[in-house]
Amino acid sequence: MKIGIIGLGHVGSTVAYKLLLENLGDEMVLIDTNRDKLNAEILEMQDVAQNLARKVRILPVPVVNDPLGAPGEKTFVEPDYALLADADFVVFSAADLSKLEMTDRLGELPITSKIVEEVAPKLKASGFSGVVLSISNPCDVIAQYLQQQTGFPASKVIGTGTLLDTNRLKNRTGRQDVLMVGEHGESQTAVNQVSDTLAQQGRLSGWNIFTVKGYTNFGIASCAARILRAMVEDSGAELPVSSYDPETGTYYSVLAALDRNGVVSRRCPALTESEQAGLDTSIAKIKDIYSQTIRNHYREG
Repeated sequence: MKIGIIGLGHVGSTVAYKLLLENLGDEMVLIDTNRDKLNAEILEMQDVAQNLARKVRILPVPVVNDPLGAPGEKTFVEPDYALLADADFVVFSAADLSKLEMTDRLGELPITSKIVEEVAPKLKASGFSGVVLSISNPCDVIAQYLQQQTGFPASKVIGTGTLLDTNRLKNRTGRQDVLMVGEHGESQTAVNQVSDTLAQQGRLSGWNIFTVKGYTNFGIASCAARILRAMVEDSGAELPVSSYDPETGTYYSVLAALDRNGVVSRRCPALTESEQAGLDTSIAKIKDIYSQTIRNHYREG
């Protein structure tokens, strides 16, 4: 089992750490445009791997420098997409929040969409044919854009979607029978007779974390690991992830059955009239933003 992670910010590095602790994978390939960061994360993940009962190989092989040496004497490992040729899964977590002041995940779109345009050709050229799990925001639009730019089957490109939002809603309501569907964003819709107040508290939970830390990492990393485990174990488990709906031509979250090859089937639970209206609004929003992204791509191209 070989898993690649593209983008080693707060989320990507936490995902790598989480996957190691859960013994998911025999080989892990790390990729980042910041060669210093890439080298450091590989070195540290190798240190983590020494504590595991089962050995995991971390790639590419890092460079060890004299930290007191002159800057010009230092060399660093290069990101190598060719190592993904035989990977089973790739986690796409590339982003850049350093210049953003966000009140909506859509604020990340101009930067993240450009990263997709840079990464997709390299990922496709590598010969990779596994499943892509996309974390980067705005989750639904980026998952669909990544699928469009790579040309991979839609069933093999999925987003983490509203699994994290559903977890937050469960925490706010104290119930396990609730669900968030639609956008991983402000238009997400709570299902199963959740009050407007509790639904809003669920939506705001992430911002409560983000406004203090400047990022979120542990919750989403654990969601990524849970989704990957469902696929690795070929379990057919249903999780609320962002996947392609051929009827609307859009990525959004409902319950999706997962196996080693990605999405097997999609299912939306029975909705009330107001819940259906909320989901329809959410889908329309995602479609509009995605259409704008495509138009901007061709305009600039």
